[in-house]
Amino acid sequence: MPKLKTAIISLTCCEGCQFAILDLGAKLLKVAEFLDLDNFRLGSSHKSTGPYDVIFMEGTPITDENISVLIKARKQTKILVALGACADLGGVAEIKNYSKIGRGKMMSYVYKNIEGINNPKIKPISAYVKVDGKIPGCPIDKDEFVRFAQELIAGKIYKIPDIPVCYECQLKENNCLLQEGKPCFGPVTLGGCGAICPSNNFICEACRGPIREKNLPSLKKIIGKRLSAKEMMKIAEIHGVKDELERTNQD
Repeated sequence: MPKLKTAIISLTCCEGCQFAILDLGAKLLKVAEFLDLDNFRLGSSHKSTGPYDVIFMEGTPITDENISVLIKARKQTKILVALGACADLGGVAEIKNYSKIGRGKMMSYVYKNIEGINNPKIKPISAYVKVDGKIPGCPIDKDEFVRFAQELIAGKIYKIPDIPVCYECQLKENNCLLQEGKPCFGPVTLGGCGAICPSNNFICEACRGPIREKNLPSLKKIIGKRLSAKEMMKIAEIHGVKDELERTNQD
């Protein structure tokens, strides 16, 4: 069976998801047996121009150049995958969308000369192009990348089970951070990460985005004993997931 010609391309981001892929070590060689990583800047100096069977797109489209790269990539590939929270949700960069002082004032505070600097409202890549699949997280779970790649070679798009992080916590018999009075988003966040943060006594910050049947009002009620709703949702701003969490289940 021929390999799938593959590119891993970054927009504006820290490239942490690419590093997670590199961290696969020997497993990455197994993936390379069925994915031809023809354009992977952090993994090889070789760079092809496409077309591709699949492109994993990492990062947030912020600059005009980013948007052009994204639109061109969509035209060059059969399958486009959002790689990580920045591509899937807007990521850390989306924090500025929630600022009450306005993006313009923020820019003036950071830069002495803002002329020529892009300052758009931050949006996920799905706001610009059709996205066929996603691997969420900040960074992604490297083993989930392998599962996604294995499904691709079978002609399928990997669908993440719609179960919360809490489910994985229970499988690991972790102590519940909510019961300890901590503002954990595990009940409303899409699992698949192995509950890595709660397993290490860190709260879930919802970097994988919400499950479909989320019950945010109930979570606010539980956390409200320690934090106000405003303080709680400040945590959801970290990875750009606040908007997605606050949408109704019907949306």
